Amino acid sequence: MSLSPCVGVQMRIVLVSILSAIVLLSGCNMFTTRTPEEPEGGSGAEWVFLRTPKIVLENLEAAVGRRSSVDYMKSFPADDEGDSDFEFRYDPDAQYNNSGIFDKWDLERERSHVQRLFSTSNLLQDSLAELSINVTREPLGLSDVDSLSAEYDLHIGHQLDSAPRQMKGQLYFGLKRAADRGWYIYYWRDERIAGYYCWSDLKAEF
Repeated sequence: MSLSPCVGVQMRIVLVSILSAIVLLSGCNMFTTRTPEEPEGGSGAEWVFLRTPKIVLENLEAAVGRRSSVDYMKSFPADDEGDSDFEFRYDPDAQYNNSGIFDKWDLERERSHVQRLFSTSNLLQDSLAELSINVTREPLGLSDVDSLSAEYDLHIGHQLDSAPRQMKGQLYFGLKRAADRGWYIYYWRDERIAGYYCWSDLKAEF
């Protein structure tokens, strides 16, 4: 017995409705908006305006933990301040072991270093990235130019076998207040603690 055209159309409508319901139930999240991923080395909400020298240190610690080269570089002079406004003074032993590596280490060299260090091909998402800074001499806070000294403990689980992954040393920061009244690091001296690798050893490899 053949079905009438009207019955056939009704059956097709019912079948389409059933299939549509199954698709919606099995894939109800298929059109849900996904939270966009942050670009590599991008800035995050953890960054705080550098209104005090202490915040400079806290932002550096947070930037390392987040693997953010953008936030890391915000603790240094802006490009329009001029690269000559930053100087890195390496540990003497690191210089002896890596002759010429630290020549003219300016702001651009610092940026290149941290971008390579934090690249996703070098520092895997589940690898360790941790910086702890303990101030040993507080800034005086009497002018727009200041300084501090601190001990640091740095752990970076990178993929380069020739570079150290645990570093401990002493740092000396010279700080200036910029036109926006925020502080930045214009001078950095690094010194190793006996028996440990230091940050200069890591910079020599990246």
